[in-house]
Amino acid sequence: LTASYIRDSHAQDSSVDVCQFYEGFQSRGKDDLLPPGVYNLDDLKEFGRKKGFCPYFLARYSMSHANVIIYSYYYLLDPKIADLVSKELPKASVVVFDEAHNIDNVCIESLSVNISRRTLDSCSTNIDALSKHIRKLEEKDAQRL
Repeated sequence: LTASYIRDSHAQDSSVDVCQFYEGFQSRGKDDLLPPGVYNLDDLKEFGRKKGFCPYFLARYSMSHANVIIYSYYYLLDPKIADLVSKELPKASVVVFDEAHNIDNVCIESLSVNISRRTLDSCSTNIDALSKHIRKLEEKDAQRL
């Protein structure tokens, strides 16, 4: 309900549903910031509920204004998550990793892929078919020359 194409459709046709919490944050949330203080996820949810703001987008936006952010290093190191969660983190941020002795395992796990035997066999079959097709094209081109 927050995708740009859905929001564009809603602008043309008000019967198209959009997320009211997201729309509330987009229209007023950046001007009505959190008061200074220390906040956890429950605090952000409560603040969002009171103001009609989406707590997820409130948290992401607030990260760029925070002096200190404490969250799991998975959110920073796992590429699948980091693009979504940590992209608002200022580039000049100082990052302190608690439990740093686990970071190597997290990196290995984040960048690992499990491939089944069936997938490998399917890939091999497709590569063989592609190779045959390329050879046929090369032969055809050689005949033209």
